[in-house]
This record gives sequence, structure tokens and C-alpha cells, in this order.
Amino acid sequence: MWESLWARVLSELFGDGLGGDVASRGAVYLADEARKAVDREPERLTGVRLRPGESFTVVARPPATKEQRKLAASERKLRARDEQLNRPTRKQLRAARSLRSAQRKVDRRSPGGRRHARAAAREAAAGARFDQVMTPTRKQASVHAALLDTTARLDASREASMERVRGGSTRRAYRSRHPHVHVYD
Repeated sequence: MWESLWARVLSELFGDGLGGDVASRGAVYLADEARKAVDREPERLTGVRLRPGESFTVVARPPATKEQRKLAASERKLRARDEQLNRPTRKQLRAARSLRSAQRKVDRRSPGGRRHARAAAREAAAGARFDQVMTPTRKQASVHAALLDTTARLDASREASMERVRGGSTRRAYRSRHPHVHVYD
């Protein structure tokens, strides 16, 4: 009903030609966008299905500060570098295959024999080589330590930010120390 009235008003206002059609479409578009700006619709964040008895908690944290954004970017870079450094090398893969082969040979030999003793010695040597090859380098250790430190600083900064908001912001929604709990059935 409202749509037909609105169409008639626009037709009377702009006419029935091509120009009137373009103008009415523009007016409808502007009205829709203005409505969207004023009446913001809730956004879909997740598609969680709850069963009876389950609960779903949503925690909204305050916007990130400049320091938190810098720490987050640094954490992403360090995490990528850590993953790159921890990829197995050809030497490590070869040592792992050698150890696996030696372990299989020990398992196939009957205990107490000469062949078992030789296989066990080869397995011990392969295990020592594997341990030597798999020890982290100084660069891997430093990047991992920097990643842990950056992650801890970012988490501490976010927690401090949450505490500031919970402690007494001017916004009415955050004034109480207890979060608002909504139960969705």
C-alpha cells in the first residue's frame, strides 16, 4: 500500500518519462540508504546452533588503541616468520626418515642377536642425529621468544583496556561492573 502511494507521489512529482523513472529510482535509493543509516540492522557474526541447555556468551571489547594495532601487526609478522622458520628442512626430513627406517629394522630383529644389536646401534645413531638436527637455531629461538613476548604484551594491553571500560566509562552500557547477560533460547 505504502509502495503504491509512494510510486504515485514520485510519478506526480517527476513525471512518467525516462527522466522521471531515473529520478524516482534515485529517490528510492536515497530513502533506503537513509533508512539503513538511521535504523542499523544487527549484523550476523556467527551461525552457532544451540541445543537446549547450552549457552552462548558474547564479549564485545573496546576498539583497539594505536598501540594494540601496532602490537597486533607485529604479532602477525612474527607468527608468519615463526611458521616459516619452523618448517622442516630437507636435512630434518631425511633424518626423520632415517630414524623411522632404523626403528622399523630394530622392531623386525629378534632381541638378543647380533643383528638386533647392530640395528639398535644404528637406531641410536639415527636418533642422536635426529635430535641434533631438530634442535632450534638461535634465530628460531629468538623469533619464538619475541612472538611470546609480543603476544603477552598484546593480551595485557587488551585486558587493561577491558578493565578501563568495566571500571567506569561514560557510556551507560559499561557503567556496571557486571556484564549484561542475555539468554537466547
